[in-house]
Amino acid sequence: MIFRDFIEDAGEGLEQAVPPWYLAYTRPRMEDTALFNLERQGFETYLPLFKTCRRTTEGLQPSFGAMFPRYVFLRPSSTRQSLCAVASTRGVCSLVRFGAQPAQVLPEILQEIREFERLRNQIGLEAISPIQPGVTVRMRKGGLKGIEALVVSVAKQRVTFLLALLGRETQVTVEHGELELA
Repeated sequence: MIFRDFIEDAGEGLEQAVPPWYLAYTRPRMEDTALFNLERQGFETYLPLFKTCRRTTEGLQPSFGAMFPRYVFLRPSSTRQSLCAVASTRGVCSLVRFGAQPAQVLPEILQEIREFERLRNQIGLEAISPIQPGVTVRMRKGGLKGIEALVVSVAKQRVTFLLALLGRETQVTVEHGELELA
């Protein structure tokens, strides 16, 4: 009787404990599919996104991609939820393991990733553009196509650079889509 009470108490304590985070390895470019299907099965999921910028004819545009391509963090909704279904979930290749044991992710690590993601998302596009002051660029269009120049300043819509014409340096301003890294 005493032994039975101990087992029930231990079981109740386990149910109230917070389950650990795990890591799923997904199929190529199927992080969103895996995320959706894991959530449908009751798992808590997290896909950290990395903010980058795209150059378009309209200027810099934000773009978000997986911070860790092909990986999704997941946590069971309770300590009793099985991880067996993860490997057969659409979009998932396997659960990351160390030997036979699923790899657990420390909550502190996840918190640091979330903080990095939050800070990165607050940064302006000009700060994360590959075209920065001091970088050499090449014209992609028009009569100056193929000519290289040094970037002086970067704004959301335009880039100003120094162009050597007829022995003199002239500042020229163009849209981001007209330049590429040299």
